[in-house]
Amino acid sequence: MKAEKLNKWAELLLDTGKRNNLIHFKDTKMGSVEILSPDFVTLFNRAEHSAVFEVYDPKLEDEEEEFDFVEEETEENRNDKHISKDDYLSAYERKLKRQQILVYNTINKPISALKNISKKAKTAIEETGVNIAYIAFGFIHWTENENSQYVMRAPILLAPITIENESSIEPYYVKVTDDEIIVNPTFAFKLQNDYGIKLPEFDDDEGIEAYFAKIEELVSKLKWKVSTECKIGIFSFLKINMYKDLKDNAEKIVKNGSVRALLGESHIESMSGESESSARKIDLLDLHNVVDADSSQAEAIEMALLGKSFVLQGPPGTGKSQTITNIIAECLLNGKKVLFVSEKLAALNVVYEKLKNVGLEEFCLELHSHKANKKQVIEELCHTLKLQKSGVSDQAERELRAKKEAQQKLDDYAVELHKVRPVINKTLYRLYEEVSACRLAPDIDFVIQNIKNKGEEYIEKAETALCRYVDYIPSIGYDYHHNIWYGYTNPDCSYQAVMQVKSDLLSVAELCRTLQGIEETAKVKYDITANTLTHAHAFEKFFSIAKDSGFITPALLVSATLNKALNTLKQMQELAKVILEKKAVLEESFDEDIYKLDGQILYKKLTKQFSSFFSRLFNGEYKRIIGDIKLCKKDGKKSKYKIAVSAIDNLRIYQQKYGEFNELQATVQDFLGESYKGVNTDFGRCLCELRELVEIFATGVTFEKLATMSKDEFVAEQPIFAELANRYQKAFTDKGESEKRMFACFDLKEYDLQSVPLNTLIEKCEGCHENADKLDNWCEFVKLLQQLKGLDLRSFIDYTIEKKVEANKIVLTYKKAFYSQWVDAVLHESPALIELARVSHDEAVKRFREKDELHFEINKAKIKANLSAQRPNLDMVAQGSSIAILLREGEKKRKQKGIRLLLSEIGELAQTLKPCFLMSPLSVSTYLSADMKFDVVIFDEASQIFPQDAVGAIYRGKQLIVVGDSKQMPPSNFFNSSTEVDSDDEAEDITDFESILDLCSTTFPQRRLKWHYRSRFEQLISFSNKNFYDNDLVTFPSSKTDKVGIGVDYVYVNGVFDRKTKTNRAEAEKIVDMVFEHIEKYPERSLGVVAFSVAQQSLIDKLISKRRQQDPSKDSFFKSDKVEPFFVKNLETVQGDERDTIIFSIAYAKDSQGRLLLNFGPINREGGERRLNVAVTRAKYNVKLVSSMHYTDIDLSGSKSIGARLLREYLDYAENGAVALERAVSVNPFEHFDSEFEMEVCEFLREKGYAVDTQVGCSSFKIDLAVKRPDSSDYVLAVECDGATYHSSKTARDRDRLRQDILERMGWQFYRIWSTDWFRNKRVEKERLLAEVKKAFENAPRKAEQSTAPEVSFEETVVEKHFEFPKYQMADELSLSRRMNYDIVRVTRAMLEIESPLSEEWLLKRIVFLFDGREKVTNVVRDEFDRLMWNCQRQGIIRRNGFLYLQGKEIPMLRVPMDGKTPRDIKYIAVEELANGLKELLKRNVTAEKAGLFKLLVEQLGFARMGDAILARLESALKLISKDIETNGEMLSLKGN
Repeated sequence: MKAEKLNKWAELLLDTGKRNNLIHFKDTKMGSVEILSPDFVTLFNRAEHSAVFEVYDPKLEDEEEEFDFVEEETEENRNDKHISKDDYLSAYERKLKRQQILVYNTINKPISALKNISKKAKTAIEETGVNIAYIAFGFIHWTENENSQYVMRAPILLAPITIENESSIEPYYVKVTDDEIIVNPTFAFKLQNDYGIKLPEFDDDEGIEAYFAKIEELVSKLKWKVSTECKIGIFSFLKINMYKDLKDNAEKIVKNGSVRALLGESHIESMSGESESSARKIDLLDLHNVVDADSSQAEAIEMALLGKSFVLQGPPGTGKSQTITNIIAECLLNGKKVLFVSEKLAALNVVYEKLKNVGLEEFCLELHSHKANKKQVIEELCHTLKLQKSGVSDQAERELRAKKEAQQKLDDYAVELHKVRPVINKTLYRLYEEVSACRLAPDIDFVIQNIKNKGEEYIEKAETALCRYVDYIPSIGYDYHHNIWYGYTNPDCSYQAVMQVKSDLLSVAELCRTLQGIEETAKVKYDITANTLTHAHAFEKFFSIAKDSGFITPALLVSATLNKALNTLKQMQELAKVILEKKAVLEESFDEDIYKLDGQILYKKLTKQFSSFFSRLFNGEYKRIIGDIKLCKKDGKKSKYKIAVSAIDNLRIYQQKYGEFNELQATVQDFLGESYKGVNTDFGRCLCELRELVEIFATGVTFEKLATMSKDEFVAEQPIFAELANRYQKAFTDKGESEKRMFACFDLKEYDLQSVPLNTLIEKCEGCHENADKLDNWCEFVKLLQQLKGLDLRSFIDYTIEKKVEANKIVLTYKKAFYSQWVDAVLHESPALIELARVSHDEAVKRFREKDELHFEINKAKIKANLSAQRPNLDMVAQGSSIAILLREGEKKRKQKGIRLLLSEIGELAQTLKPCFLMSPLSVSTYLSADMKFDVVIFDEASQIFPQDAVGAIYRGKQLIVVGDSKQMPPSNFFNSSTEVDSDDEAEDITDFESILDLCSTTFPQRRLKWHYRSRFEQLISFSNKNFYDNDLVTFPSSKTDKVGIGVDYVYVNGVFDRKTKTNRAEAEKIVDMVFEHIEKYPERSLGVVAFSVAQQSLIDKLISKRRQQDPSKDSFFKSDKVEPFFVKNLETVQGDERDTIIFSIAYAKDSQGRLLLNFGPINREGGERRLNVAVTRAKYNVKLVSSMHYTDIDLSGSKSIGARLLREYLDYAENGAVALERAVSVNPFEHFDSEFEMEVCEFLREKGYAVDTQVGCSSFKIDLAVKRPDSSDYVLAVECDGATYHSSKTARDRDRLRQDILERMGWQFYRIWSTDWFRNKRVEKERLLAEVKKAFENAPRKAEQSTAPEVSFEETVVEKHFEFPKYQMADELSLSRRMNYDIVRVTRAMLEIESPLSEEWLLKRIVFLFDGREKVTNVVRDEFDRLMWNCQRQGIIRRNGFLYLQGKEIPMLRVPMDGKTPRDIKYIAVEELANGLKELLKRNVTAEKAGLFKLLVEQLGFARMGDAILARLESALKLISKDIETNGEMLSLKGN
């Protein structure tokens, strides 16, 4: 199956049919010319030496009148009215100069034909890399068989040429290139296959006449003839090399993993980590970019670095060549061999130029087909071989560290700013957004407690609750404290409950009125106030006590006196209790006289003086004391000692407490009434009354006149007290239940019914009664208040009421405070944020930007150092080695080896010198052998390469990277093998084919480049971005709005489409005018013209040539040596080109009858829309669409062609601008902001009078804020914040450098606002922003500047040390013997320390004198040495194969004789040492012939010749390292070298 598929591909490459002019050559009017003079032999001899021929131009008058192609015309039916060949020759031959040639064609327009051939050849080179312009020397006239009468001609020898013309007034020159003159390979293949005849190769030495005689002899057997005509024409034959490559190497091809995958025979691992890879951040320090790389490019580079095969989709202007350059650089640094393949010369040149610009050209070899000149290739390889090596300066690492530090700071800030915080579940930036969203709310000084515990769920609940609160304000009132129902908390709003409340309200109101009447009486009588329920209850209690109290006196109606008396009486109560207890005990046994004794003195004497028995025994005083006690006893008996002590102790305590009591009594006795009885007072009642009086005082009442009465007056008022008490009691008794229920319904902490004035309470009760219908609403509000309290919001509500915050801003005010305090909490827990300051952060950005660009220079130096270190030096060049072969070829003046042969011999060296080959698919098969392998194969513009064309390159690599755009041009057979230059571009056989890109896209993982760089005005790419790339491209807006000369311009021409010539002459003439207008107006801008058909292209080209002849002053603009030279191309050939301005000629229009057929050439066919996509994306500044129709002229009702529909849409877009795109998409008519923060900044700038647009741009990338110039629609300043767009950047380079660089190149001035700084230092940041805007206006307009890296080089020249093998150091055995006391073993070891490994035989010869002074090595000596060495391992000596080795010592590099010393005998050199020498020489020669390698080694060892012994020894050494060596015949190389 694999072989069948491969064969199918191979067959597609082979064309030996009669349409191929290499098989069947036919003269055509505009496709061939014959060289009439000089003669055949002279012409050939000159061509052999790469001559340059001037074409003689007879300047026939009618020669330039025709412009379009005419039908093919053969010699057989040539019109007789033209000048015959013989007449033409006789007319002009005599006018020729030495180096001139006379050319002729069938219609006597040889110069026009030559120009046409030149044009086709140039196009072929650009499109396929193949030079198809040749001089054909000699023809074989052949027939298919003996019976055939139809004779055909096939060229024999082909000499490649270029046709050049400096200007319209200069002659044409035909230059034979330096390539070999070759035998027609296609016809040679046919002869070999079909007839068994092998055409001989041409040998320079045999001469052309002898060679043709040989050919004639060969073909005469088939009755064929040979002629010696010379024709210039178009011949395409090199694909036969690709055919042979596939056929000859089929087995190798199908073993390649990538090929097997394409054939469907092997599974390529999918990118298992694809999503993770695309999501994760890329550390730029891990990559070694040499040019800028955005994050989408970096992902592709990283994928290449991982060794994965993949497809890279690169839409127009997204930096494919830039990415390829970086991929190549990365591969080179990692020691990989790279094959870069592009069929289009332009694409290859772009990549080569980029590599050259970064200093890596010395490691690249261009072998694109027409550029592959063997002399130049050899010179280039030799030049590289002799280049100095380079290194990297120490400064590089310091710069990288500085970049890393700056990048880390920026990354840390971005991470901290956009890290989701726990609890609140928002990033800091999102918190800023939330604060900005509340910017209309006032700032308040309100602390939200436990803010870090209140998260997203909390604020949602809080917002809901506060919104409900605001909703209640109209019905409840702004200050709910003033609501009539304020304080009412009973949730029961049932009918019965409401009725009860209403009744109770009236009862309480009535109670209050009654109490007011009582108060009036009391006030008149005693000047007391009882204006609240609390006071009323207090006086009710007071009067109830005072009416019959014998303790309360007016003095106690003063709070201070009362409190003092109360505290004293409490103490007196306790003392009285003890006194009465002791008195009762004493009076049980004693009479009243006991109290006359001094208990304190007696107790002391009894317990101290008479405590012992003997002290009491005969003591008279003791007896007297006992006697006194006895006299007081009721029974008159003498008391025993212990009883006496106990009795006296009770007396002591009694007397002590009584004394204390009397002291206290003296302080309060006057404050108390008649019921006070000393120790016998009813202290319980007294204290109870006083405590109640204290409680009465606690209510805040004052007694006024009552406190100033005398005791008697107070007692006299007790009847009135009783009356007032009764009135109070009656009032409270009648309404007490209602009062209690009211108290239960109100939260007295919220609204204390007991403490409000009675009038107020009456009003509240009556008001509540009147508003009973609002009770239900209030009860619901109370529930809300409870919810607010549970959310810690009740205090905030009260705060807003106090501060009179507008109701409609209450919610915003809380949210602002909430998020602001969260911001503060986050800032204070993050060092990266709390330390942020604009000056230092801007400095970090600046430092990163500088170091990031320096990083490219460091990477260049690193790559050059790594690769140059691999370059072999010329110190040890072996005969027959690849280095020797290359140097020898470089010295030749002629007969140098062809490129393929040379590379087959020195391929490994070539890849070491030039690890990157840049080739076309064709040159790969032409110049590279099947054994030449690469680590990575990279295809560019792969959408235009056939799979069969690509296989030859693919199988030579391990990793495959296919770069292209499936939305651009597919491969086409427009330039088929027959290369019919007179063909019609609208022929029905123009077919789109599957490309290698299409094939690989179904097999390998894909990546897409996202950032579009080409268009300096976003309008140029917007159409394609929408219609082809799903608006996925990141494009950048220009600071200038669309106007003539930028963006897309529509130019209407009243032209007619000529269906016969397929041209629109009016359009063509208008375009010629526009070209010359462009030269006048925009001389610095490059220009290209794209026609929708080949015929229109030719017409435009023709008319421009005529204009140039008329006005040669503009010829300098048309020179082809410019970086971006002027061109006129068609849809099929413009891919890969870009110019500042592109002029389109649609040509198709209404015909002379006013009909417009929906036939727009290739655009109509399937895939035609891709041609349109290519065409409209070539311009950097301006597209000028020249058309003779409006979009409304195209009626799509009868067409399903996507290409026709998109052509109509593009015409609409060109005529009407962005509004045309908007017709197909829904557009938000309202101003859009990416964030509230941006809205805040925008409002600030607008308040200051600036015109600001938001979210400017057509793609996913938008400029946050764009400040306009005064009185203009152009912009002057891009203001970017650090929000979602900033955070979404995958790298610091994207985020902090690239976007700004690109915008500045597009005319913007740029200013970044750091949100953290804005919120922490808003006033200062606002001032800075205004200053920057002012500065931008002062500097406007400013020309876009290209960002340039600092002129710093980190490359150092390495002074290369010439390699020499180390010298053999011989030990001084005599000296060592004396030092070692002639100990043979010790001497041996000492010598091994210097010379190991050492031949035993040679050693014994040198130390034989140690064996009893002997002079020769005899068996006795050998036996004695064996005996001494039997346990030599203990001395670290190893004996092996006649050599002594020192344990632990490595085998040394090959050692050569000291200058002037005799070489060691070959048998005295260990094979391991010889093997090391061979490896070193092989490493330095890359590849070498075995004989040359041996010879060089022998020379190094100092031998004059290589005998059999030496050869055998070297063969043994080579065998020893065979596992490290690859052998190809006699050629050797190290594996993995």
